[in-house]
Amino acid sequence: MSEFLDFEAVETEEEEELDLTERKKIKKLKAVLSDSSEEEEEDDEERLREELQDLIDDRPIEEDEGGGSGKKRKKRQDDDLDDRLEDDDYDLIEENLGVKVERRKRFKRLRRIYDNESDGEEQHVDVGLAREQIAEQLFDGNDESVEHRSERSLRHGEADAFDEEDTESDADDFIVDDNGRPIAEKKKKRRPIFTDASLLEGQEIFGVDFDYDDFSIYEEDEYEDEVAGGDDHRVKKKKALKKKVAKKTIFDIYEPSELKRGHFTDLDNEIRKRDMPERMQLRQVPVTPVPAGSMELDEEADWIYQYAFCKNTVSEPEKADNREKMRQPPSAIKKIKQTLGFVRNQQLEVPFIAFYRKEYVMPELNIDDLWKVYYFDERWCQLNERKRKLRVLFEKMRQFQMDKPLRDDVRLVLDGDFERLNDAQTMEELKDVHMYFLLNYSHELPKMQAEQRRRAAAAENGDDVELMLPDEQLKQAPNSSPYAVYRKAGICGFAKHFGLTPEQFAENLRDNYQRNEVTQESLGPLELAQQYLSPRFATTDEVMHAAKYVVARQLAHEPLLRKTMREVYFDRARINIRPTKHGMAQIDENSPVYSMKYVAKKPVGDLFGDQFIKLMMAEEEKLLEITFLEAFEGNAKANGPPGDYVEEAKALYNLDQFSKHVLEWNALRAECVQLALQKWVIPDLIKELRTTLHEEAQQFVLRSCTAKLHKWIKVAPYKPELPQDYQNDDWSTLRGIRVLGLAYDPDQTVAAFCAVTTVEGDISDYLRLPNILKRKKSHNAEEKALKLADLRKLSDFVKIKKPHIVVIGAESREAQMIQTDIQDILKDLETTEQFPPIEVEIIDNKLAKIYANSKKGEADFREYPPLLKQAVSLARKMQDPLVEYSQLCDAEDEILCLRYHPLQERVPRDMLLEYLSLEFINRTSAVGLDINMMVQNSRTVNLLQYTCGLGPRKGQALLKLLKQSNQRLENRTQLVTACHLGPKVFVNCSGFIKIDTSSLGDSTEAYVELLDGSRVHPETYEWARKMAIDAMEYDDEETNPARAIEEILESPERLKDLDLDAFSVELERQGFGSKSITLYDIRNELSCLYKDNRSPYQKHSAEELFELLTKETPDSLYVGKCVLAMVTGFTYRRPQGEQLDNANPVRIESTGSWQCPFCHKDDFPELSDVWHHFDANSCPGQASGVRIRLDNHLPGFIHIKNLSDKQVRNPEERVRVSQMIHVRIIKIDIERFSVDCSSKTADLMDVYSLWRPRRDAFYDFVTKELDNRKVMDAMAKAKALKGKTYARRVIAHPCFYNKSYAEVIAILAEADQGEVALRPSSKSAAHLTATWKVTDDTYQHIDVREEGKENDYSLGRRLYIGTDEYEDLDEIVARYINPMAAAARDLIEYKYYKKNATPANGNEREFMEQLLRDEKAKDPKKIHYLFTASKSIPGKFLLSYLPRTKVCTEYVTVMPEGYRFRGLVFHSVDSLLRWFKEHWLDPTASPAINTPMHGMRPPLATHNSGGGGSSAGPYSITCSVVGSVSGGTPRSGMSSSDIRGSGSSAYSISHSIGGGGGYASSCSAAAAAAHHGTSATPSFGRAAINTPYTPSSQTPFITPHTPHALQTPRYGYNVPSPSSQSSSNQQMRHRHGHNGSGSGGSPRNYYDMGGGQQQRAKESLDWQLSNHSWARRRPPLQQQAQRTAMGMGMNMGLDMNMGLGINLGYSVSGKTPTNEYSTGTRNAGAAAGTGGAGAGAAISSCKAASVRSTPRTNTSPHSMNLGDSTPIYDEN
Repeated sequence: MSEFLDFEAVETEEEEELDLTERKKIKKLKAVLSDSSEEEEEDDEERLREELQDLIDDRPIEEDEGGGSGKKRKKRQDDDLDDRLEDDDYDLIEENLGVKVERRKRFKRLRRIYDNESDGEEQHVDVGLAREQIAEQLFDGNDESVEHRSERSLRHGEADAFDEEDTESDADDFIVDDNGRPIAEKKKKRRPIFTDASLLEGQEIFGVDFDYDDFSIYEEDEYEDEVAGGDDHRVKKKKALKKKVAKKTIFDIYEPSELKRGHFTDLDNEIRKRDMPERMQLRQVPVTPVPAGSMELDEEADWIYQYAFCKNTVSEPEKADNREKMRQPPSAIKKIKQTLGFVRNQQLEVPFIAFYRKEYVMPELNIDDLWKVYYFDERWCQLNERKRKLRVLFEKMRQFQMDKPLRDDVRLVLDGDFERLNDAQTMEELKDVHMYFLLNYSHELPKMQAEQRRRAAAAENGDDVELMLPDEQLKQAPNSSPYAVYRKAGICGFAKHFGLTPEQFAENLRDNYQRNEVTQESLGPLELAQQYLSPRFATTDEVMHAAKYVVARQLAHEPLLRKTMREVYFDRARINIRPTKHGMAQIDENSPVYSMKYVAKKPVGDLFGDQFIKLMMAEEEKLLEITFLEAFEGNAKANGPPGDYVEEAKALYNLDQFSKHVLEWNALRAECVQLALQKWVIPDLIKELRTTLHEEAQQFVLRSCTAKLHKWIKVAPYKPELPQDYQNDDWSTLRGIRVLGLAYDPDQTVAAFCAVTTVEGDISDYLRLPNILKRKKSHNAEEKALKLADLRKLSDFVKIKKPHIVVIGAESREAQMIQTDIQDILKDLETTEQFPPIEVEIIDNKLAKIYANSKKGEADFREYPPLLKQAVSLARKMQDPLVEYSQLCDAEDEILCLRYHPLQERVPRDMLLEYLSLEFINRTSAVGLDINMMVQNSRTVNLLQYTCGLGPRKGQALLKLLKQSNQRLENRTQLVTACHLGPKVFVNCSGFIKIDTSSLGDSTEAYVELLDGSRVHPETYEWARKMAIDAMEYDDEETNPARAIEEILESPERLKDLDLDAFSVELERQGFGSKSITLYDIRNELSCLYKDNRSPYQKHSAEELFELLTKETPDSLYVGKCVLAMVTGFTYRRPQGEQLDNANPVRIESTGSWQCPFCHKDDFPELSDVWHHFDANSCPGQASGVRIRLDNHLPGFIHIKNLSDKQVRNPEERVRVSQMIHVRIIKIDIERFSVDCSSKTADLMDVYSLWRPRRDAFYDFVTKELDNRKVMDAMAKAKALKGKTYARRVIAHPCFYNKSYAEVIAILAEADQGEVALRPSSKSAAHLTATWKVTDDTYQHIDVREEGKENDYSLGRRLYIGTDEYEDLDEIVARYINPMAAAARDLIEYKYYKKNATPANGNEREFMEQLLRDEKAKDPKKIHYLFTASKSIPGKFLLSYLPRTKVCTEYVTVMPEGYRFRGLVFHSVDSLLRWFKEHWLDPTASPAINTPMHGMRPPLATHNSGGGGSSAGPYSITCSVVGSVSGGTPRSGMSSSDIRGSGSSAYSISHSIGGGGGYASSCSAAAAAAHHGTSATPSFGRAAINTPYTPSSQTPFITPHTPHALQTPRYGYNVPSPSSQSSSNQQMRHRHGHNGSGSGGSPRNYYDMGGGQQQRAKESLDWQLSNHSWARRRPPLQQQAQRTAMGMGMNMGLDMNMGLGINLGYSVSGKTPTNEYSTGTRNAGAAAGTGGAGAGAAISSCKAASVRSTPRTNTSPHSMNLGDSTPIYDEN
């Protein structure tokens, strides 16, 4: 686009004539032109061509040339201007300009547009260039059209200027004056139509209120004009309306973004014109001078030294030694001040200071330090500007407070606030001050602003301020924040009684001691709170809460506190790092965050380099969770480790007294401190810390990028070392070198290209080599011939072009093969053609590939293929790397396409571009630029923007001027005279622009200054001449500075005789300052003009060549890395002669064949065949390893010993060719380009921790191990679930699903309460599982057993739930599930039911206890009870109640018959509660067993009776219990003390067996016996056993074996003796208890030694009678209940692999209580008896004939029924 604009900018006379014609057509109705009939309308094509002309007008050039055409054009424009002005306008022009302007008549054309009431004067508006002509005549007279064609969008600076006057705050629109008009709208300045400064001024003068373009859309001839010419009136009739084709400008053709990118906007024009370095103008905060006498530079120098060179970073972006190098001594402050003076007052750029003001900055500051000072100066200016604005706000607020009476809740602005503002040294501290101001005065700001507007209006109108009425303003939205509400309620007054102001507490925290003592309030907090009661705060608790909030908020906003906390937290903060579930699987040892996968309490100061960016990337990918710990260490203590910082902060707000009031106030203050720090301060600091760590990591990446670019462009052009014999014209290198570059693609089907460049960098010739990648020693004759043909062509090409060096792009390892081929060619040429030694180098081709695909490469070589462009770039890179890299520094910013750092995309694009530009500026300043060469050769154009003082805009304008003027720059003075550079820009850039004076020769008559071709600055030319004259020892008469310079350049060694130190002293005495280093630099420069100080080219080392060809770096390929490789073959070691002689073939006995001892081939029938195998050299030998190839095509090798942990004889048995295997790199051979690997399991798993990356010093191995265990457990569970096979059943029922447990739960989750789903069971194909929804998240699973199945997939003919039989699934749902669901629904809908909100691992008893205590607190007189569904035991409901202080919890079981509670069955909730309210004091029968019970009802195991004992499982327990019933009310035979005494063990059981009826007279004795039987030591009744019972190996234990625990039975209160029992058979009472034996011990047996056979016979008879009696008198309801209970099985708690057989005996009470015993014949029942001392115990199943077969001893098996036996009083 720029070339097009350059071409169009040149205006010929023909174009001027066309422009004149167009202007005449616009004014063709004027009298002087009315008779010009020859001006006719051109055709559309020619019109369009004319309108597109002159898009950019370079009229300043014409002015410099002094051509007359510009004057004519301006005269025409002056005439045009006169034609469109009115008399009033002429008066204003004459008044402003002070000159008389000729007035002309005007047309009446605009009279209709303006107003029909015009005074008759002729008016005219030019439709074309109105704005430009006004600007040209009135203001600057500059006729450069580019500057006059303004953008429609305002520039940023102008927009800000207008916005600044629009409104002062967001609330201004709500402020109105006395007439109801918004003041802000009244004061709003009208936005201009135009953006040019000149046009804006014209608008202010003439009041132009319209856009001229609005009147240019119609042709002139659409109006009817009358022209008076003597007596004749010629009237031209109005034509039909015809829109005029608007003249297109550059702003119409191109997008604004394109104009901005090409630097064609008005702002760009201003930057070009202004005499100030371009980069200083473009800085975010422009460079501004410091007023004379100001101390700002001293303050700024101290600030920059502290924050740029002394302040430590939070993390470790650099190593310790580098940080020490960056730290500067205090003497640097003076140098910083000097630098700031140069930058701000003299507007000297950093390169100029670094090269020409070395005395003032060295040795403390180098050029990088100067750039740091430059950018920190920008921060300082920004900080000062914000402080200034905030200071103005403070002053306005204080003035407002002084004018009005101050309320109690308003804090007065003090001088300390201004001091605090001045002390703010960072943006964070300034933000703290601002936030503190808003906290205290945000509610006063609207009033203050309204008062200011009122005063401004009064001053403008001349009214008395005091007499004006207050402004009427609209109501603003109220501030509804808690602090604003509390402040309005007066709580701030309460906050003042806390004893310390926020400032005082912050001082205590800063100094770490109680610098300010707490002032104690005489009243207690509650007493004081009563004084602040209000309708808003009705209770003292609300007042206290508000006061704590207000104090905490004030503390959190205190600037000093935040500053202190920021310093401490940033220094002591720690982080925890944990992987997410996804990260645990994704983060492997190749991940960049592998070493920090688990980190615990790692100090942020240990984060190094770019680690935090890597962590943030992993966090964004949901791989890691980074947690900044809120708790951090306090200050160090002399007598122990540091404590918690927050606790120490609380102590600084306490008063060391112990009265009640003081303690209450201390507790309140501590709560405030904790709330302030943990809710506001620390979370804010964590956000700041994350931002700071991110910025520091970005700075590390940016420095790494610039270091890489510096390494690339610091290399000087290649200089071959040719022998003296080759210094002729063909091989001379004085003007440069010729380079042959070769680029290829690894794909052999793509032809390679080579190109030769001239010494100027132009392309001399190129050659296509399609077969260069083929092998010269190939077995294919055709391929070999093609290769040799290409080599011959290349040899002839080299012989003709004679390059000084050959370079090959490092694309792959084939480059080494090409290098060898070319070296052979060059050796032949040295012999045959006497060529000098020519080097063949392999260089990096990244730049070449990007250039070949860039827009710059496309524009330079449009017809070239990409590989040829690469070859050109490779050759030019050897000629000058700096110039070649600058090819990518264009408007597209393609320089960013290069790869500098793996994380360069994580830094802002503009910031990276800025840092790279600084490196180009530094390097360009060191090398210098030949401006005349740039005009001739566009290759070096891009470097002009990096010249000191210039930039893209100024450099573009300078080069354009030189091209259009078609002249060479003959001396540096012409930069001012011909190029119109301002003095400041000239001073900055002149020393870096060199002029090749030797090339000028005799082509110019002007004086040629030899020093213009050196680095000597024009300001020191006189000193250089003086040094030359003194060195040449000229006399005063023959002094000729020019000749002295010429001679000293020929013999520079004479400069060494000068005493430059004395010269420096003399200059300093004359007032020039210290110039010692400058004088030495001049001497060095005169010794060699513009010597290239860049590093000479060096050959790549082996490591660098390995990285270039493999594209691997030490971070991507390293020893210990685990990679994927493909097997490519096997290696063998052939046997040598001595080995063959000692060979011992092995005979295989099974087959009779012989085996080779080397290759292990075993199909030789005879021994002689083995020897023939050796002699024929067909034995490959012994296997030695496996050849592999990595993903990057790097070859590798696995030695046979590293193939497996086990010995491998034949590797072909373990792996095969083309198989992909995992290997670990154990060695990298850089010279051979190969790796050695291992595939041993021990190495892959890194069993010995030799290969994986080293873990972080704070690696959390404990958490990692726990997570690994959880993963393993989850995998085991998943495997177990996967292992459970569910056969798909063929069952047609709407409630049946062939789905898994999880899928069924998901279905029921959306269903209503009580819904049921049937599914296959995991037990076997003969079972189904019925799952019904009890409540949300609670599901009960019921086992259904099938019998009579035809096959495994069909439904059984008979279905059983426990012992109950059902015909089909519908009957189960109707008779079993639905009744239970209805019963559960009734409980759920009960008013005292609460939803079970217990957490997953929580205790539901504690949850209910908390609910009851909450209810008790509300109504202490009531006994509260609540229901909730149990999650741990689905199908049961918790009934919890709180009689006094202890919560009691029991279970209510839902059954098809209703509810079972304490062994009783109730048909409704009302009957259950009615009975509960009457008998809630009755204790339960069995101790508390907290073991969760299974919610299903599996079928009970059948127990056989007979022989010597029960045939139950090894842990079956059988307890014989007979209940006694008295008066129809079941009572326990145990007192509460019995229960408490028996609760010592979870497995200890104490049951009472009592009788009634005729034996009622012995009740008291039974009670006494029961009381004494509560001990853990079992005792037996009077019925003695003659022979002691000896337990056998089959005897079960009531208490399961507990390893590592001895449980010795202990006696209770009294040990009963056998004689203490009653001998009466009628009064037989026996109570037996059991305690578990210890580990390995046997249970102890205690027997009653009295009695005999008669007693035993009587006892047996009693048992038989009771059984028959029970069977006869049991009512049907209880029979059904027993059957149901037997089905339910009370194995829920104790039937876990213990086989507990349980049978319950019911005793029905009548008027005469009787003993009734139940004899179970099948399964033990599970329903609790309705009476009896041991409700919940059961009689074991036994036949009547074998009652005595199992003696009722202490060690007899007992059956324990948990049922609903959870005790009311749970002591545990």
